[in-house]
Amino acid sequence: MLGNGSSTTVSRSKSKAIVVKRRKEVVAAAGYTEFTCGPAAANSTNSCSGAATGNTFYHDGSGPFPLANDIVYSSRRKRNPNSFTAGFYKFTSSGRSATVEINNIGVVLSRTNC
Repeated sequence: MLGNGSSTTVSRSKSKAIVVKRRKEVVAAAGYTEFTCGPAAANSTNSCSGAATGNTFYHDGSGPFPLANDIVYSSRRKRNPNSFTAGFYKFTSSGRSATVEINNIGVVLSRTNC
């Protein structure tokens, strides 16, 4: 009987730890801003001539679209280290298009109007 009680306790402890970890990830991502953009392109010229939809990403900046030094994530959850497909991504806001260059860890390097 003693063995059964301790294994139940261990099982409960593990499930609580998983719930706490998930909660921390969700809370850490609560302030992220969702935005839609096109597929990755090799340069800003190719990006500007491409589509502005197809991907949904999240950034930690304060505006509707990311600026230089903001970090972009492919999901609402913060990832450390963050893995991202580097390239130029086109988005449209209020009828105007722009591209952002994002490196392989999700940092926005530049923003260029199309």
